[in-house]
Amino acid sequence: MLRRILLTSILVLGASAPALAQDRMAPNAQLFQNPGYQGRSLTVLRDMPIIPASWTPRSIRVRGGSSWEVCEQRFFRGRCKVLTGDTPNVLQHFGLSGVGSIRQASGGAVPLPEPIPDPGQGGGGYGRSLKGMAAEFFPAPQSRGRRIDACDRQGGSAACVAREAETFCKAAGHVSAKNSAAETVGGRIYLADVLCSRWN
Repeated sequence: MLRRILLTSILVLGASAPALAQDRMAPNAQLFQNPGYQGRSLTVLRDMPIIPASWTPRSIRVRGGSSWEVCEQRFFRGRCKVLTGDTPNVLQHFGLSGVGSIRQASGGAVPLPEPIPDPGQGGGGYGRSLKGMAAEFFPAPQSRGRRIDACDRQGGSAACVAREAETFCKAAGHVSAKNSAAETVGGRIYLADVLCSRWN
């Protein structure tokens, strides 16, 4: 009886070992806040279109035989570079100003679709957007065909911009705003890069 239990245990362990090894080798990128793989880390398993500006990765390890494309701006815009191995100092090595997004490379960079025109322009339209299943991205949100002033009197403070984005997303039929920014054009501050979600 003891022999049967031991044999069964060995078979179970033997069968689970390859699975564990495959899990460890799943394609992923480990982002570190400091050069030389130091500081807080984040493991990325799939495309990440927004990396918070306050958390720019300075070094990246590549695992599972994968390669990853890092871009200076959010939503895979700006200059992009493909990492095929560990990079102890991403900004210095590639001369990037920062890392705003990362995705798994698949032979070549896949261009982000161009924003589609808003069908309601001139009559309460919200501006051009990229619409997904659960979210919609507005690079230059509008109200009645005009850019939205983003807290000009408050100097474009983050809290005020977040409130304006929330108001905009609700007006556009969404539940909440997941991302927002302020853009200065001709001395005026406008709402920009708003990501509206259909869920909380």
